[in-house]
Amino acid sequence: MREYLRDIVKCVKCGRCRTVCPTQQVQGWESSGPRGRMQMALGMASGLEPSNSLITSILTCTTCQQCVTECPSGADPHQVTRAVRRELVALGHIAPHQIEMQERIRNTGNSLGDRSSRTAWLSETPVRGHSEYVYFAGCLASYRYQSTAAATYGILGKLGVGFLEDEQCCGSPLFRMGLDASDLIAHNSRQIKAAGAHTVIVGCAGCYSMLREQYQGFNVLHLSEFLEERLDALSAGRLDIQVAYHDPCHLGRAYGIYDAPRKVIEEICTLVEMDASREKASCCGGGGGVRLGYPELSGSMAGELKENIPAGVDYVVTSCPLCFRNLSDTGVKMLDLADLVWMAIE
Repeated sequence: MREYLRDIVKCVKCGRCRTVCPTQQVQGWESSGPRGRMQMALGMASGLEPSNSLITSILTCTTCQQCVTECPSGADPHQVTRAVRRELVALGHIAPHQIEMQERIRNTGNSLGDRSSRTAWLSETPVRGHSEYVYFAGCLASYRYQSTAAATYGILGKLGVGFLEDEQCCGSPLFRMGLDASDLIAHNSRQIKAAGAHTVIVGCAGCYSMLREQYQGFNVLHLSEFLEERLDALSAGRLDIQVAYHDPCHLGRAYGIYDAPRKVIEEICTLVEMDASREKASCCGGGGGVRLGYPELSGSMAGELKENIPAGVDYVVTSCPLCFRNLSDTGVKMLDLADLVWMAIE
C-alpha cells in the first residue's frame, strides 16, 4: 500500500466526491464514500489492521470513477480502492461473495457459474478460420442475454467479423474485486492469437474496460466504435421510437466513449438525453462486485438512477449488461445497443 501514498495524500478532503458517490448517496456515511476510503487507505498504508467496517466500505465501491472525474486535486480514489482490495485479499480478508465468484469461474469459466454451453445462442455454425476482427461476447450476453449475443454477432457477421473458439470470462469480476485474473487473461489471449485477429470487438462495457486495461497484443473496439462508420453497409432502417442512452461507467468515464453510441442511435431513432449523462451519468450500482455482495444496496443505486430517465421514452439503451440487468429489475424497459441496431436491420 505504501506505493499509493503519493496518490492518497493528494486528497485535500474538500468533499466534492461525496456529492457524486453512488454508495454514499444511498448510505450517507463518511466511511461509505471516496474521502472516507482514502483515509482508511492511509491508515492501512501506515500499518493499521483493517476492521470489518473498513472491509465493508472498500467492498461497496462500484468502481464507477465518478469520484475521479470530480476530484479537483487529481487524486484517484478508484485506483486506491482497487489497491486496498488487493491488499485485503493478500492479508486473507476475502468476503463470501468474492469466494463465490472465484468458485464460479474456476468451475465453469464464467462469472455466473452456468454449466451450459457458452455458445448456445449461435443459430448457425460460424465460419472458422483466421479473421482480422473477432467478437468477444462476455458472460452475461452468452448466458443471460443470448438474444443480444445473437444480434451482435448477426450484425458483426455481416461485416466479416470472426468468432472465438473457446472464450472464457474476461476476468473483470475478479479483477474489480482485487482477485487474480491472470489465468483468464492468458487463456483468452491465446484464443485471440489463434484466431489471427488484430482487433477484438466488444459489446459489454466491463469486458471492454478489462480488455483495454489488462490485455496486450491487440486492439480493442467497442461495438459502437466499430459500427459508427459502417451503418450504411448494414442498410439499417429508421425506427419511430424515442430512447434515452445510459452511459456505462466503464465505457464513458473510464475511456471517454460518449459520441460513438449516440451517433449510432441517432442514425436509427430519436435520442433524448438522460437528466445526467456523459461524465455526469449516474452509476447503476451493479459494478465492482456490489450487485453480488450487497444486492439491496445495488438495487437502491439503480432506483436512484431511474429518477434520471426522461419521461416519454420508449426504451433506455445501454452498452452494459449489468446496467441492463439492474435497471430492468426496477421496471425500466431496456435495450442493448446491439438489440436496437438489429431491430433497425430487420
